[in-house]
Amino acid sequence: MKMYNRICIKDYSVTAQNGDHFEIKRGQEYITSFSKFGKVIVYSNFWVKVPTKHFAGAVLFTKC
Repeated sequence: MKMYNRICIKDYSVTAQNGDHFEIKRGQEYITSFSKFGKVIVYSNFWVKVPTKHFAGAVLFTKC
């Protein structure tokens, strides 16, 4: 699976029905999946689909 480093350019958060909270912060770097249908999966405590528009650029992290 190819993974990418991306810089967040816009804060984003989501809260699940069970109360779990996920957020990304502007200026922070995150490991993500390949962009598919305008979304990427951010790999953190949770794996969350986030719109690609919240990130700038992508640098290949792993080629597997």
